[in-house]
Amino acid sequence: MDNSTTSQSSQGTSQLDATLNALQGGLAAAAGAAGPNIAGWIKTLQGNTQLSGISSELQNLHDSLQSGASDTGALAQSLSTLGEHTTKAAAQATPDAQDKLRQLGQALSTAASQLKG
Repeated sequence: MDNSTTSQSSQGTSQLDATLNALQGGLAAAAGAAGPNIAGWIKTLQGNTQLSGISSELQNLHDSLQSGASDTGALAQSLSTLGEHTTKAAAQATPDAQDKLRQLGQALSTAASQLKG
């Protein structure tokens, strides 16, 4: 593995850690960090055709949050879709990221359920 790949893997792992930490406090606690966190993921996933579904759903979520939309149904659907895609992506991830991706997928799905009430 060359240095750029190692660096990207390390960056992705630290992004996963930051996202999981933000979501562990619940949806309300994660809201403050959501914008920069989502923008960071969009940038990280840019150009990765295998994860384009996640990237485009993140863009939808980011746009909804930036517009101040309060349609909790749409936000819940977006979080649910991201949870499903993230859980599926774990199967193709590097071994050090698989568990974290599964945890993130579950956290996103849980957040969607909380919004749906």
